[in-house]
Amino acid sequence: MSNGRSRFWSVLGTLVVGAVIGVAGVALTTEMVHQTSTVEFCGSACHSMQWVRDAYKRGPHYSNSVGVRAGCADCHIPYESGHANPFQYVGLMMYKAKAGTRDVIAEVSGKMSTREQWEKLRPELSNNYKTWMKEHGSLTCRGCHDLKAFGGENAEMKAMIHADVIKAEKPDCLQCHESVGHVYEEPKKAAAAPAK
Repeated sequence: MSNGRSRFWSVLGTLVVGAVIGVAGVALTTEMVHQTSTVEFCGSACHSMQWVRDAYKRGPHYSNSVGVRAGCADCHIPYESGHANPFQYVGLMMYKAKAGTRDVIAEVSGKMSTREQWEKLRPELSNNYKTWMKEHGSLTCRGCHDLKAFGGENAEMKAMIHADVIKAEKPDCLQCHESVGHVYEEPKKAAAAPAK
C-alpha cells in the first residue's frame, strides 16, 4: 500500500473513532444531565431537598387541570424547558455543573440537613432565585409558556392582564406568580368530628 493511501485511511479512521467517541460523550452527558434533573433524583438523592419536593408536590406545576407537569430542571435550569441551540446547550451544561457542585457542597457540609436549617435559609435561597429569574427575564417560565398563545376560558382577560408583561423586554413572572412552583404551607387538616 502506498504511503499516501495509508495516511488517508489512518486519518479517516481517526476521524471516525473521534466522531463515535464525541457522539457517545454527548449522549452520556445528556442522559446524566437528564437523570440528575428529575424530581425523583433531586427529592431523594439530596436529603435537604425533601422539603422542597414536598412543597413542589402541593403546587400547580405538579398537579393541574391541564395535566402538564413541570419538573425541577424545567424551572431551575436554563434552557431545560425549551429547545437549546448548541451555544445555549453549552451554557446549560456550565450552569448545571456549577449548580450541581454548589448543591453537593451544601449537602455534604450539612448546611441544610434539618428542616429548621432549611427554613432558616429558605428566604435567602428564594430571594436568590427571584433575582436570577428577574435578571434573565423569566427564561425558564418562557421555555414552557407563550403569553401570546392564550386560549380557552377567559383568554381575553388573561391577555389583557399580561399585556405589559408580553411587551416587556425582561418579563418578571414571579412578580405575580411567586408560589407557582412550591407551596410551603401544608394544608390544614380537617377537625375530627366530635364523638357521639
